[in-house]
Amino acid sequence: MVLMYFTFKKMKKLLTISILFLAIAFSCKKEKVEETTYKPTPYSIRVPAHFPIPEIPAVNPMTVEGVTLGKKFYYDPILSSNGLTCSSCHIANKSYSTPLFINSTGDYISVPPHVNLAWNPDYNWNGSEPKLDHLCIADFGPDFFDTDMDKLVLDLKAHADYPDMIYKAFGVTDVAQLTHDELKQTIVYSISQFMRSMVSADSKFDKYFDHQVGFTASEQSGYMIFMTERGDCFHCHGNPLFTSNDFRNNGLDCTPQGQNMGRYLVTGNANDIGKFSVPTLRNVELTAPYMHDGRYSTLEEVVEYYNSGVCMTSPNIDPIMTKPAKEYGLNLWPWEKEDLVNFLKTLTDTTFINNPDYRNQ
Repeated sequence: MVLMYFTFKKMKKLLTISILFLAIAFSCKKEKVEETTYKPTPYSIRVPAHFPIPEIPAVNPMTVEGVTLGKKFYYDPILSSNGLTCSSCHIANKSYSTPLFINSTGDYISVPPHVNLAWNPDYNWNGSEPKLDHLCIADFGPDFFDTDMDKLVLDLKAHADYPDMIYKAFGVTDVAQLTHDELKQTIVYSISQFMRSMVSADSKFDKYFDHQVGFTASEQSGYMIFMTERGDCFHCHGNPLFTSNDFRNNGLDCTPQGQNMGRYLVTGNANDIGKFSVPTLRNVELTAPYMHDGRYSTLEEVVEYYNSGVCMTSPNIDPIMTKPAKEYGLNLWPWEKEDLVNFLKTLTDTTFINNPDYRNQ
């Protein structure tokens, strides 16, 4: 009986040790699984055949998880203290733009559309932000979201989806361990990935370019005006992006003041007075009003401006505007102006604005 007692006691001790060993082994295995779970899936931007290859910064590579997270943030008022979202100022039916924004100094600003941003070298009308991955950080400020960062941290931690989505996209296990600046940057990285994924290249013009459809007589006439010296539009707005992605003074003001000083406000270089980033004309039918301050309400007004309203004495005016025979404008006939507008409308991409990958669906 004594022998059996000691044998049983020894077996009990061995069993306890075995259970402890298994518990430790399971714990290590669990930690190892968690460490290897973070494996985001590479995302490839759909690059249309006639588009250049976009440069994706190594600091923020595109992933499926990052794009998915960015889309969720784009439409979620969780980022703001006032109920605003990115989509409040970037409306799908307006090619992800909005009519006008009035800033804290009372300036009227035409909000650029979120379209083909992966190909932009700089952002904002005067190029004040050179990196898309930094662009949206300003939105956390009082002019836009007026974000309460402490509350945002608590809201994200308590959310049913965000902790897992943020981990899968960026490997962050606890947003509370990030500084507020680090959290803002992480969120902006995801939104930037989503915006880079927004590609527009399925307009009537694109189908025409691929020989899938034909133009009406008016659209064809407008195309010829646009792409020749008659209208001289193509120098700044050539296919495929319909922007030269540089800064030019198109003669809007004879004596620019305030925000109308344009690029000069960023560089301080007098040669940049009156210059603005050339906007894309893709979906231009949807993005009224026009110019950096929304001074023109319709495409017809824009065409008439180039036809007869350019201030030829504006400082640093682009040489294209003052070429021989252009000193008094384009002198287009009424029917030519109508044709040019009709061509511009062929750049409207309804597939883009209805794409469920971009809309809040």
